[in-house]
Amino acid sequence: MIRYAFTFADGTRAVFEVDENTPPSRTPRSSEGLPACMDMDTHRCSACPMPKRARLVCPAFDAILPTIQAFDRRGSSETCELTVQQNGVTHLMSTSVQNAVRSLIGLQLALSGCPVMSRLRPMAQFHIPLSDADQTLFRVFGMYMLKQYLRLIKGGTPDWSLAQLQAFYDDVHLVNQQLAARIRAATQQDAVVNGLVILDVLGRAVQRDIQSHLERLAPRFETLFSVHKPTGFSTITARVPDSAAAN
Repeated sequence: MIRYAFTFADGTRAVFEVDENTPPSRTPRSSEGLPACMDMDTHRCSACPMPKRARLVCPAFDAILPTIQAFDRRGSSETCELTVQQNGVTHLMSTSVQNAVRSLIGLQLALSGCPVMSRLRPMAQFHIPLSDADQTLFRVFGMYMLKQYLRLIKGGTPDWSLAQLQAFYDDVHLVNQQLAARIRAATQQDAVVNGLVILDVLGRAVQRDIQSHLERLAPRFETLFSVHKPTGFSTITARVPDSAAAN
């Protein structure tokens, strides 16, 4: 369970608990009687594979609806104290509302029933609150390459060129665009929609030039490929006591 707690300057709080291990719902609820912005066919994503004219709620929008409702009257530039509790670790941060919200909705979207966003589920299960651009890139590439290795050992054809990763982020961008339109129709302030914009910018950064991003990360691995012993380390020889060796 990942717990996000927001404390605002006026003393009010908002708390969200997200279970990263709960399987996503594959059966969207009916949108009958709900606002048009919730219906899947309103602002439908062109990449959406779900059935049309079924009067269903968009699963991506449904996943972030509690956040949208809680931040309906919050502006982007407001500040908050954010506490995130995760696997026995507590993160304490002071940041803008839009930045805190983008971290939460990124988690919620990856765990949603959206056929596109749910492909990011492994990243949600190794969530880093308020991750920056480099952390996001590292996690995206790591997740994707591990997926290709697993595909290989299962007899499939891996995408070592990352071409499919670029195509996937095209779909993610389309989802973000349509979600932004839904959020604007449902809220009075801009904190949530701007949080989504920041999230989309991080995604577009992954896609824009994959090769240059890899080149930027490559120097951090140089010592792993060196044939020489890294400086500053010495060989340690462990001697097992005679009494222990006899047991």
